[in-house]
Amino acid sequence: MDSITQAALGGVVGELVLGRRIGWKGMAWGMFFGTLPDLDVFFSPWLDTTERLRWHRGISHSILMMVLASFVFAKPLAMLHRERGLTAKRAGWFVFLAWSTHVLIDVFTSYGTQIYEPFSDHRVTTSNLFIIDLFFTLPLLLCLFYRLWMGLVSLKCWADWRRDREDGDEDEGPEYPDFSRRCATVMISLSCLYVFFSFVMKLWATDQIKGAMEEQIPNGSLVMVAPTPFNTILWRGLVETEKGYFVTYWSPFDQDAANFDFLAKGRESAKAFEGQKSFETLKWFAKEHWVARPAPEGRVVFINMRFGELRNQESKRLVPMFQWLLEYDDDGKMQANSYRPRDFEFKKAMGLIWERLRGKRERWDEMSWGEEESF
Repeated sequence: MDSITQAALGGVVGELVLGRRIGWKGMAWGMFFGTLPDLDVFFSPWLDTTERLRWHRGISHSILMMVLASFVFAKPLAMLHRERGLTAKRAGWFVFLAWSTHVLIDVFTSYGTQIYEPFSDHRVTTSNLFIIDLFFTLPLLLCLFYRLWMGLVSLKCWADWRRDREDGDEDEGPEYPDFSRRCATVMISLSCLYVFFSFVMKLWATDQIKGAMEEQIPNGSLVMVAPTPFNTILWRGLVETEKGYFVTYWSPFDQDAANFDFLAKGRESAKAFEGQKSFETLKWFAKEHWVARPAPEGRVVFINMRFGELRNQESKRLVPMFQWLLEYDDDGKMQANSYRPRDFEFKKAMGLIWERLRGKRERWDEMSWGEEESF
């Protein structure tokens, strides 16, 4: 998910595991370790567009790295706070939890995570949350702001302990008030309840979409059901047949039967790129669910069908979220560049999602896939 969410989740984990012993620094360490797996993006300048797809959420998000990181950082972290009684065992568990919860919520998204690296590049995903979801993140952020506000109380506890120690008290360290821990427990519980709600909604959406598919597309195979941007109310279903893909959307506020949009695979237009490393990476990232469209001057548009599409109000067409323009340069090397129409307006597209979420389908159903596009 987004970096803000990862940092907030890590901060709450730090508060729960370390906060009582080292105060606000537990939250700070949690935010650090909660975002550390995503530092793989620092290698992006040295990677091309398709190589970044394999690298991001790769080895740094693996189970192996979770375990190694907990052993590597446990003793140094404990030594930094030894006078406050932080043990290497607790520090190690903290690193493991901060790292693993980061990976876990990435698994919840459609993007997927390579948790089995370096033994397998299979991307694990449950597709129950969008990569940015305020309803999941907000309770975590509220907890962090509350903890920052109460930091003054923690500082007072530390000052009292230092004074008592000078008077001969041999206590291991200050015991911070439990109010921030209780807040963290409540807020992370709310986020967990929202995740549970997303799974319930996905089961409901899957049942409705599968029923409509069996009635309208008896030869179809349901590939995936995933939430649309920023919510868990409107869901997208992807159905594959031998000739192409059908796409539908479902909301609990729908009053009419599901409407399926069809897009032919058209993969023959991409034969010139078969065997190229970049092309094979794009197919891997799409989990073999892709279509191709010819473009001028021998170029080809590669569309990843797993990640949905937005509505372009200007052209009345569907715009895939993940599509690449493939071509060969003058040296005969394949180039793959992310592509989006010049007249696309993201804000208007989000407005249409809000309409469709509430069951209003008039403008939504007016739009369709375009066979031609301006490049």
